[in-house]
Amino acid sequence: MEYIAFALKYRPKNFDEVVGQKHIVSALRSAILKKHLHHAYLFSGPRGTGKTSLARIFAKSLNCFEGPTISPCEKCISCLEINRTTAMDVIEIDGASNRGIDEIRTLRENIKLTPTYSRYKIYIIDEVHMLSQDAFNALLKTLEEPPQHVKFIFATTHIHKVLPTILSRCQKFQFFLLSIEEIVEKLKRIIKTENINIQENMLYTIAKISDGSIRDAESLLDQIVPVISGNLTLDDIFGYLGIISEEITNQAIKYIIERDLVPLLELIDSLVKSGKDLGLFLNTIIEHLRNLLLLKVSQQNFDVLVSLSPNTKACMKNLANSISISEILKILDLLIEAKDLSSRLSSMRIPLELAFIKYMYKENDNLTYPKNLILNNELINTSIDKEQKIDEGLGDTKALFEKEEIKLDAPEDEKKDDNLILTDIKAKWQEIILYIQKIRAAIASHLAFGQPISSCGNIVKIGFTKENCFHKEVVENNKNLKFINESISKILNKKIGINFVLLENTRVSDVSDFSAKPQTNIQTKEEIAQNSEFINDILDAFGGSIDVENVD
Repeated sequence: MEYIAFALKYRPKNFDEVVGQKHIVSALRSAILKKHLHHAYLFSGPRGTGKTSLARIFAKSLNCFEGPTISPCEKCISCLEINRTTAMDVIEIDGASNRGIDEIRTLRENIKLTPTYSRYKIYIIDEVHMLSQDAFNALLKTLEEPPQHVKFIFATTHIHKVLPTILSRCQKFQFFLLSIEEIVEKLKRIIKTENINIQENMLYTIAKISDGSIRDAESLLDQIVPVISGNLTLDDIFGYLGIISEEITNQAIKYIIERDLVPLLELIDSLVKSGKDLGLFLNTIIEHLRNLLLLKVSQQNFDVLVSLSPNTKACMKNLANSISISEILKILDLLIEAKDLSSRLSSMRIPLELAFIKYMYKENDNLTYPKNLILNNELINTSIDKEQKIDEGLGDTKALFEKEEIKLDAPEDEKKDDNLILTDIKAKWQEIILYIQKIRAAIASHLAFGQPISSCGNIVKIGFTKENCFHKEVVENNKNLKFINESISKILNKKIGINFVLLENTRVSDVSDFSAKPQTNIQTKEEIAQNSEFINDILDAFGGSIDVENVD
C-alpha cells in the first residue's frame, strides 16, 4: 500500500478531531443545529492551522445525506467523495492559480446549475486574497445574491488583502496559532497509532519549532520517523533537523547565570565543530532569557511558561532565583547587540563570544564574579553597604588577592560615615529628581523611590526599602548609574559617587520620605515625548534615547 504522509493521513474528518479553534467549531456547530446558515464564510489565519480542513468538514456536515448534521455519517456518497476530494458538488479552487476574471466568469456560469445529488453546491476558494481586482469585482454580484443552493467558503492567510466589499458579505472566522500543548497531544496520538517510540522532549521540540502550525509539526514528525529506527542518538536527530536541543540551551543558560565563562565558550566551540547554526543558538538563548524574564516579573507564576517542555520548566524554576531582572536585561541587551553586529561582520561566533565575555566581566555587578577571573583594584574598590552581609564570594576574592600579592583597597563605606554631603543632597533631592525627570523620566520615576541616608567623603548612599528592590535594580544598571552620578554631581557642583543600598530595617521616621514622589507640570513637547513611561522604560532597558528635535 502506498505511503500516506501524516499531514494527510491524520487530517481531521469531523468536528471532534479538530485540534484547537474551539471558538470556530462551536459557532459552526451551533449554526448547523439552529439551521442558521449563511451563504458565505471567510476563514482567515496563519498557515497550517486547519482552515481548509474545517472547510471540508463543514461542507461534509451540510451535504451529508443524514444532514445537515454536526456528525456526518462517513458512509454516504457525499461524505466519501468529500473525504477523497472528488465530490462533484464541493468544488475546491486555488485562488493563486485561478485568479483571473475568466475563471470567475466560468464559476458564475456554473453556479446557476443545481447540485448533482447533494443539498448544496459548495465552493471552497483557498488563498482567496490572490484573486485579481477584476476577479473580485466579477465575484461580487454573485456573492451578494447567490442562488439558494450555493454556499461559499473562502480561506486566506492575508485577510487585509481581501476587498472590504467582499469582507462585508461574509461571516468571518479568525483562526489562531495552536499552543505547544495542543500540538504535542496530536503528535502523541499519531505516534501511538503508528507504534513509534520517540522521547517526549523531542515532541515538544518539534511542536516548538513548528510555530503553532499543526501541519508543519506533522511534516517534521514524518521527516524524522525514518531515522528514528536507526542507531542514531537524540543529538544526531536534532542535528538531522538542524535543531538546537533544549538540553544544550538549558546548560548554556545555567553557565550564564553562574557566570561560568570557560565551559560556555567550550560549548560554543563544540556547536561550531558539530556544524550547528550559531544564529539559531543565539535565538534560542534570547527566547529562554525572555521566558526567564517573564517568570521573574510575574513573581514566580509558572503558568507563563506555556511554550516549554516539562524539563525546561523545571530548569527555569531552579534558576529563577539566581539572577535578577536587571541582569537578564543586561545580557539580553548584549545578545541583541551581538545579533546586529554579526550581520556586519558576517560572523556570529565572535560577537556571541564577546557578548558573554562583556557580560561576565561587567563592573559594579554586586560583587558577583565569573570563575577563573582575577579582578583588578578598580572593580573591587567599590562602595559596599556595611548594613548588608558580605557574601562568601567577596571573602574568596580577598583571599585570592592576598595570595597573588595584589593590594586590595578598603571599600569607602567601611569608613565611618561623616554625613558632610548628606545635608546638601537632601536639601536638593527634589531638584535632582526634577532635573533627571526632564531628561530621563523613567529613571526619575524609579529613583524617586529611594532617599539619601548617609555619606562618607564624596560617596552618598541612596537607600531603598525591600518593597522597592525592583526600582533599585533598575537604577543601579551601569548606564543608569553613570547618568544619575553625573546629574547629581552637576546639581551639587562637586564630584559625587553613588552607592545604592537595600535597607534591612526602615526607620519609622523615613516612611514619609520614601513615599514622596516628584510632582511636575509638563508642558513642552520635549517633556511630553520624554515622559512617556512605556517608551522610557524601553529606552532604559535597551540603552536608547529620544531625539526631541524631531518630536511633533
